[in-house]
Amino acid sequence: IIERILEAHANVSNLSMNEAKLQYIKAWQSLPEYDIQPFVVKFKDSSKREEILGIASNRLIKLSINGDALKTWRYNTMKSWNVNWQNKQLTIEFENETITLLPLYNIDSKCIHEFIGAYIFLSMRSKDKIGTNDPLQQETLFHRLTSAYM
Repeated sequence: IIERILEAHANVSNLSMNEAKLQYIKAWQSLPEYDIQPFVVKFKDSSKREEILGIASNRLIKLSINGDALKTWRYNTMKSWNVNWQNKQLTIEFENETITLLPLYNIDSKCIHEFIGAYIFLSMRSKDKIGTNDPLQQETLFHRLTSAYM
């Protein structure tokens, strides 16, 4: 392990601090789980007690507890989403199907609602209205939109 640490240090030792941070961010963004926020939920039509809904910037993903992707829905096929505030169920209607889910373990359905809304809001905004094509500025805006849950 010492050799790997020394090799990693040699790769960044000649970089400036900002360049090293940028390289770290690029490596982090290349991970398969990057940009997916997991929520433990119960899908209405599923026999399983708990599954995971992954919310990403351009899609929703139904994941098994092991993290295997079972189904993916793109936002561009979404017609609507609705929250029943009394029973905390979310219903999301796509072009070909409708899914209903219930957040588990004290996860607020409002949180899932706001994550979906923030990602759709950001995807509908032109890059010029945000200011630049800078992903950091977009991420900052996303965090402002969902700050109560970070």
